[in-house]
Amino acid sequence: MNEVIYYLAMALFVIGAISYGVIVSRVIKNKVRINFNELTKKYLPILGGCFGLLTIGLILFISAFYLDPSTLDLIKNNNLTLDAGHQFLSYFFIILVGVFGFTFLTSFFGYFYLTNLDDKIKKILKITMYSSIPLFIVSFILMSEGNAPYLSYPLCNSIYIGKHGIKFINNYLRPEPFYIYSNGTYTLDGGVSIAFYAIFILSGAFLVLAICDHFIYKYYGIHDAVTTCFFVAFPAGLIGARLWYVVLDISKEGASSIYVHDWKKIFHVWDGGLGIMGGAILGIIAGVSVMLIIKYWKKDPAYQKLNYLRLADIIIPTILVAQAIGRIGNFFNCEVHGNPIPFASIEWLPTFIKLNYQYDYSSQIGNLSDAYLPLATIETITNLIGYFFIYFGVCRGLGKYHAEGSGAGWYLLWYGTTRALLEPLRSGNFQYDLSISSAYVMIAAGLFLILFFIVLKVLREKKLLFYKNSNFVDEAISKDTRSEKVLKRNAIIVSAVALFIIVMIIIFFNIW
Repeated sequence: MNEVIYYLAMALFVIGAISYGVIVSRVIKNKVRINFNELTKKYLPILGGCFGLLTIGLILFISAFYLDPSTLDLIKNNNLTLDAGHQFLSYFFIILVGVFGFTFLTSFFGYFYLTNLDDKIKKILKITMYSSIPLFIVSFILMSEGNAPYLSYPLCNSIYIGKHGIKFINNYLRPEPFYIYSNGTYTLDGGVSIAFYAIFILSGAFLVLAICDHFIYKYYGIHDAVTTCFFVAFPAGLIGARLWYVVLDISKEGASSIYVHDWKKIFHVWDGGLGIMGGAILGIIAGVSVMLIIKYWKKDPAYQKLNYLRLADIIIPTILVAQAIGRIGNFFNCEVHGNPIPFASIEWLPTFIKLNYQYDYSSQIGNLSDAYLPLATIETITNLIGYFFIYFGVCRGLGKYHAEGSGAGWYLLWYGTTRALLEPLRSGNFQYDLSISSAYVMIAAGLFLILFFIVLKVLREKKLLFYKNSNFVDEAISKDTRSEKVLKRNAIIVSAVALFIIVMIIIFFNIW
């Protein structure tokens, strides 16, 4: 029975998601601009149907979970009780997860893509969009509290698709019947396994593309300006991440490294092993190279009015968003942990997070009164803070007082500092001396770039040296009419909030 409910839930959810995506893509693809009244008359019934399918699908997913034989066996074997309180949290808040998730997407679409909106409706959409984010997060956490006691740990980290159906599994545990043991090795039985890590990496990359495209369109009125750059920089980033991991492994293991014994293993990316720092470096180099070629060699007219220093401020800090989402994949893989700390130090975290941090890959921590320092989660938070601090606090918050291009330096400074502080806290299995030394190189490079672009800004404003005959005005900055007082206030607020959150992270996670 649970199999029927499970696949019915999946079908409804997929149909609802595709239907919603078709509505959005039609408007964007055809460059249609519809007003609010047209939306309510033409699309509200369709959107309501999409929401209904998605919500029913989510409810059925929860039902299938509680009826699953593995869940029932876990409850029986651990002498648990399937109480009404936990089921209420699961069912009620999964509905709210759907409500606030759908609300965010719809208000986001309405705010950025509908025209002829009066100021009142636009303000309502903006408030709705931003308020739905924390409500979604809170609802998800409360929903997870209902499910957490009945989940198997370590949590699933991949999706199996094959002759045994479509299932969420933990591939480190090599569960039957999805894996077959033969001649000392485990192999997948008639299917493929898609790692959550890969899904989060791809999701983060495409989110960065969407964010950058939005801000470039906002400033310069051009869509898809960075699409070509993305489809070169992203695979280059994956190559850089793989090479960085290989270098780290060789630097740590020396002649005993598997990549020294068998260089062909370098290409076995399906076995795992990516280093985010290497991905960021090679991805940035490839992306910048492509953009320079398009503007100065291909001389594409659409790119001639773009200020590449402004593009660097938009694109490069956004990499922190992708890295933050990628670390969620590390969480599900039970990797990139810190040293053991008292479990009481993370008691305030959602149950499914703190219990999963008692596992190193598939092995449970020896002392159950301890847990691993959740470095992956900490880095997710600090990377997101870094993005908002750099882009909204520095690049936009300072307005005309900001040195264009220095966003790249701030990215290197922020991420290098993050790595320098967190790398020494890693447990032995995940610690690499090369990562620590390279972090200091990133800090030095970041400080150099910040100073360089400040000097460049002074030269431009004083019309000195190669800028003495320049009449170039950054179109993006020329649109900024905010007062000096407002600009300074914005930067101070964002900086203060970022500092406060970082201090709270240090205190709550008992880092030092």
